[in-house]
Amino acid sequence: MEAKVSDAQDPPAEEGLVGEDSEPETEAPDSVGSSTKDESPEEAAAPPPASSESPVDQRTRTVVAIGDLHGDYFRLRRLLIENDILLPDTDAWNPEADRVDLILIGDYVDWRKETLEGPREEWVLGARRILELLFSLHNDVERLQASDTGFDSRVYALLGNHDDMMLEAHRVFKFLEYEQMESFLSSVGSQAHVKRAIHEMGLSPANVERLLKFLNWYVQGGEATIDGFEGLNHWKSAMDGDLGDFLRDHLRLGVVVNQRLYAHTAPDHREFWRPLEEIVELPESAYRQAKEAFLWSRRVWGYDYYTGTRTAPFTDEELDEMLRGIGVIGLVVGHTPLTREGRPVVAYDGRVVNIDLHGFPDSAALVEEYVPAEPGNRAPRRVGDSQADEAADSAET
Repeated sequence: MEAKVSDAQDPPAEEGLVGEDSEPETEAPDSVGSSTKDESPEEAAAPPPASSESPVDQRTRTVVAIGDLHGDYFRLRRLLIENDILLPDTDAWNPEADRVDLILIGDYVDWRKETLEGPREEWVLGARRILELLFSLHNDVERLQASDTGFDSRVYALLGNHDDMMLEAHRVFKFLEYEQMESFLSSVGSQAHVKRAIHEMGLSPANVERLLKFLNWYVQGGEATIDGFEGLNHWKSAMDGDLGDFLRDHLRLGVVVNQRLYAHTAPDHREFWRPLEEIVELPESAYRQAKEAFLWSRRVWGYDYYTGTRTAPFTDEELDEMLRGIGVIGLVVGHTPLTREGRPVVAYDGRVVNIDLHGFPDSAALVEEYVPAEPGNRAPRRVGDSQADEAADSAET
């Protein structure tokens, strides 16, 4: 069976705006391979068993990996309940759900009119509810770890390109007041109106670029995210407060669990085929390029991420080179929806698994048990991003 790209597409950005998140509409190339009819993602991508001589805690753990959500709060809750992660009738972490690695692959926000689970009238509220649930689960796990030294579950909320666009969009309030943005959004319509309105604001080139980034996010699902917060002012307040701090401080580029890299996507460029520990230590300009590659790339599925047009996918040799450079034996990614009846798509002879199933109600999570082959998981965070952003804002403003 050939893997095809989902019909759920991003709406077109306004002409001239930067960074369109265009999803390809043609079939994925045959050369990426796929799982057979009777082969599950777990069977196809499972690494070899750990050696009995490994000096690590070899009690069995469970990984639950959930793909792109784009506001599908009720799908997230269903998957958490199905895997006994939530206490019944609550949004609280179940203390009995121990030795669980919960991984969310990013893109929590920006509903683009796809079909979601749950009551239709509540779909627009999904992005806010997802972000608040992630924040709550993070705090629950920290409290359980503090009160019970034997409790060993983890929540890894990864950064998606839409989440990054939202956080970048929030930076317009470094140089514009809420009332200015509200007035601006209500007054602009056509592209000509946008250009005239921006010109009349008298902004610096750097701030014009940031305003354009806000608009690009706004037309690619950001408007629905803001609506879910009941308006621009409430969204701004949330991003100004503890929720925004959590997202800026804890959304990571990736995590290595059971010798596989979980990330929003696989980087196209060779210079970023290196361990996460090295990526987060790159100089600022190089790190921003690496982050773009880890959030936007699509060559693993045979598409150019700037244009969405077909290109040569990675050869087996290139994929092996990437895996060696990163220090893993496989990848689990999202970002590019490929139809497979609501189940994860296995490719490259099991070395890559795609779990972007947004727009597929009742779709599955990737769930597997494993015995650790190395001590702990690798989930480095970059330190100093917020301070660097603040310095840049001050200098440019």
